Parts: sequence; structure tokens; C-alpha cells
Amino acid sequence: MNLEPFVQGLIAGYGIAIPVGPIAILIIELGIRKGFSAAFCAGAGAASADLVYATLASLAGTFLVSILRLYSSVIHTVSALVLIGLGLWLLIQGRKKSGNKVDEFRVSSPSAAYFFVFGLTLLNPLTIAYFTTLILSLRSNIVNSPGNIVLFISGTFLASLSWQSIVASAGGFGHERLSPTLRLLTVAIGNSIIVLMGILLLMGFGI
Repeated sequence: MNLEPFVQGLIAGYGIAIPVGPIAILIIELGIRKGFSAAFCAGAGAASADLVYATLASLAGTFLVSILRLYSSVIHTVSALVLIGLGLWLLIQGRKKSGNKVDEFRVSSPSAAYFFVFGLTLLNPLTIAYFTTLILSLRSNIVNSPGNIVLFISGTFLASLSWQSIVASAGGFGHERLSPTLRLLTVAIGNSIIVLMGILLLMGFGI
């Protein structure tokens, strides 16, 4: 059995998941606010978005590249505005506190956290740019059969999910171990970074 497509999928999954970006910060913040379970579901949402793009990269080929390039400026602008709005909204929510307690992240359930981060990851221009490049660089033998495609996207999903689980664990650790004051400060810093990333993206800088 040829496991090269699976290995290539693992490399692709870790390649997009490991770099620290707004999604990772959001997952950590969610873990600090609500604990590991909510953060894990959010991480699963991010991994699922990576799975969607890996599948499209395997099946759509250069056609997807042309579509992404056509709407790349719109996607970048929308993504930047979403990040800025999200970061500001979370900063405002963080100020609405009782004593030193950090307010609950306004998601109604773990499934809501999943879909919330899933949607944000789909909009993340870093994810889009990465998988656009991946489409062009995939070796033909990786995606020349249904079996190889399944192995590739499985590797991508498992790699992304395993890393997002580590990120969620870091947030969950903060939820259990940090004092209320440090939790509040950490969340505020994270939200500020999200806003800054959105501003940099809007100004044309990569994130």
C-alpha cells in the first residue's frame, strides 16, 4: 500500500495548522474563557475547514486557482474586516465583567464554537493562499486515484486536528491554572493581536 499521499497530507496539514495566526489565538482564547471542551470543538472546526480546502485542492486542481485569484482581493478585504470586527467585539465583551471574572465567550454550545471557527477558517486568507499554492505543487501521482485522494485528505485532517488539539489544550490549561486577572489580561492581549492582524491585512500586509 502506497502511503505517500497520506504522508503528503500530514505535511500539508501541519504546514497550515502550525503557524500562529488569528485562528490559533481565537482557539486559545476560547479555551481560557470556557475550557478545553469548547476549544477542542473550535479546533475541530478549523481542522474541518482545512479538510474542505484539501479536498477542493485534490479535486478541483487549477480551476480552483483561477476562481480564488479572481476573488482574492474581495476575500482579503472581507477577511480583514471580519478579524477587526471580531477582535473589537471580543475586547468589548471582555470589559463587561463581574469583579475579575472573564465573561463567557458568547457561543451557545460546543457545536456553535465548531461552526463559528469553521466559518472563520474558511475566510482566513492564509488558509486560502496556502491551499492555492498546494494545488499548483501537488505531484500528479498524489491525486491520480480516488484512493490516493482519500489518503491525502485524511492525512491533512488528522494533522490539523492533532495540532489544533494541542492549541486547545494550551487554552484549557490557562482556564484551569491562570488567575482571573491573568486570564483577563491574556484574553485582552489576544483580542488586540487579532485586531492588529486584521488591520495589517487590510493595509496589504500578509498574516
